[in-house]
Amino acid sequence: MAMSTTNNPSALNLRIAGGQLLDARQAALDQEQRGAHRMEPVLEVNGVLYVNDSRSTFLDATLASIGSLDRRAVWITGAWSDELTEGLAQDLFQDRVSAVVIYGGQHEEHAYTDGGRIFLADDVRMAVFLAREIAKAGEAVLFSPACPSGNGFANYEERGAEFKRAVRDL
Repeated sequence: MAMSTTNNPSALNLRIAGGQLLDARQAALDQEQRGAHRMEPVLEVNGVLYVNDSRSTFLDATLASIGSLDRRAVWITGAWSDELTEGLAQDLFQDRVSAVVIYGGQHEEHAYTDGGRIFLADDVRMAVFLAREIAKAGEAVLFSPACPSGNGFANYEERGAEFKRAVRDL
């Protein structure tokens, strides 16, 4: 899986938090290595690559992950942000994300309009099975929550392990 972690203007020039991408967050993103729970390829099923990015616990990290993929993705997230409807984030979202599956029971359906691309799931397992139905061959399913652990998970490792179990059960 070819992913670029540098020289990707869409991912690196994002301005999210208060109109500015925090320098500390950008430095952390630049230093993170791939591995367990960070852009970790899990399995390819019917031409769809499943990627565990459970370590991305804030939106900036998730947007960088989306921008680093070499293909469009069905994005599984634990939170929706209105920031996705603005500026460079919107451009990246439109260009790289074919659909979004939001898991967990804390959705605020009135907070966004879906245009037929946003789906709701009760939990991670249901989100994986729903993403399997949505994703097309040549795409990825990216599990990048963009929020702290919760919904019954103690940490990102536990959350990522649940994603990997669900993918292996496909």
